[in-house]
Amino acid sequence: MAGYKGHIAAALLFCGLLYLFPFWTPLPWPGKAACVAIAVFFGLWPDVDTKSKGQYVFLLGYLAVNLMLIYRHEYKRAAYLGLLVILPLLSRHRGWTHSWTAMLLIPGGLYLAATHYNGGHPADFLPYFLAALLGYASHLALDRF
Repeated sequence: MAGYKGHIAAALLFCGLLYLFPFWTPLPWPGKAACVAIAVFFGLWPDVDTKSKGQYVFLLGYLAVNLMLIYRHEYKRAAYLGLLVILPLLSRHRGWTHSWTAMLLIPGGLYLAATHYNGGHPADFLPYFLAALLGYASHLALDRF
């Protein structure tokens, strides 16, 4: 089983696959940086169901995002985010968070929510969805080997 450093490295390696997609090139550097951060985030996310360094990093990131949402008076989004964070803590380690189904449903659900609530074109959010998918896949692949 890989530690958090291995999962971060694998997520960065898998994130390099984004260069194969044509929409990556015109993406501005903040968007590319966001994709890398998303890939690393989802590379660590499946281990949020156990006491680990990955869980600590994930929860620290959650805290930062939640505080930003509260500061911006986006209480509804902060509440939904809090609900999503609790769900993995209610399961056993290597339970549903380590499934290929969850790899598709969690980033997919966030992708659909982003396109719906932000009103953008679905293609605008595709790089971020693929970054999440690649980060998640890196975790599952590394755990498998």
